[in-house]
Parts: sequence; structure tokens; C-alpha cells
Amino acid sequence: MLEKISAKKLLVGGGILLTGVLVLYILGAGHKEDGVLKVLSDRVDLQIKDFHYTEVGNPDLTWEINADTARYIKKDDVTLFENITAKIILSNGGSYVLTGKNGSLHTDTNDMDIEGSVVVVSDGGGRFETNSLHYTHNADNGRIHTKDAVKMTRPGTDVRGIGMNISLKSREVTLLSGVRATIERGRE
Repeated sequence: MLEKISAKKLLVGGGILLTGVLVLYILGAGHKEDGVLKVLSDRVDLQIKDFHYTEVGNPDLTWEINADTARYIKKDDVTLFENITAKIILSNGGSYVLTGKNGSLHTDTNDMDIEGSVVVVSDGGGRFETNSLHYTHNADNGRIHTKDAVKMTRPGTDVRGIGMNISLKSREVTLLSGVRATIERGRE
């Protein structure tokens, strides 16, 4: 049988329930969860903060991408990045770390563009600086390239030019025009 509930019990129970709901609401609204996926309806299909991705589909090449923010736009087959760091790891143990302010990965081709204070550091100690850089995916020989001014440095060497190609297979670097080099001689 149903028992009559006194007004006092109902008031106390309702107060406890309301307090619990308010506490949960305040805790939920008071701080945002890191790593929570946000689905945006207009131009972006998915946005992720503190993004990390590892591509392991190719045995000769592994990608690791980190970014402050990644936005995936399905209709364009592109992921846009803010403050990107991409590491290319070759099967022979070599690697390149590419950083820049903005980037895009074309998900249909695996081609990538990085722009804004772009720096590339090779495992051999070479450092390349430019305004924009492009990675063209090719299963046989991926290529990193730019048409912009490039500064290459190693200890004792400073080389500048316009335009650059890096073959990932041969690890060969070619500057395309306006090349100037400064090489310090070792002291004897």
C-alpha cells in the first residue's frame, strides 16, 4: 500500500535532490574537460583539443601528429591544425620533425601543408626554416617541398636559397635557386 509522505519529508527530499542537481550543474559548468570531443554543426564536423594521431599504415613511414587543436571537415576531406608538430619516422630509423603555426592534412591523399614559422629538424642535426612547407605522399618516395625562401643550418654551415625539395627515400636535399652558403673552416 502507498504510504502518506509528510510535507516535511517531501520538502527535505526535494531540497536534497535540488541541491544535488545544482552541485552537479556547477561542477560540470565550472571547468571544461580536456580532450572532450565537440561536434560542431556548421562548418566543422569534429573539433579536438590536444590532438594526437599516429599513422602506422605504411611499413616504410610512420606519422605522429600533435596539435593544440584539430578540426575535421568531412566534405573537404581535410583536417586543419593549430600549432602543429608532425614527426615522420622512416623504416631505416631516420626522422624529421616539422613544426608550424597552422597545418592541413588532406585525408584522401595523405598530403600535408604546414604554414607559419615552419621549422624542420632532421635526426642528423639539419635544421630548415621557411614560411610554408608541403608534404606530398607517394608510397615509393614521399617528398617535402616549398617554393619559399629556405634557411638550412648545421654546426658550421649556413645555406640559404629559394625553393627546396627533400626526398624521403634518398634523404637528398635540393635547393632550387638563389643559393648562398657560408661554411666555417675548422681550426687547425
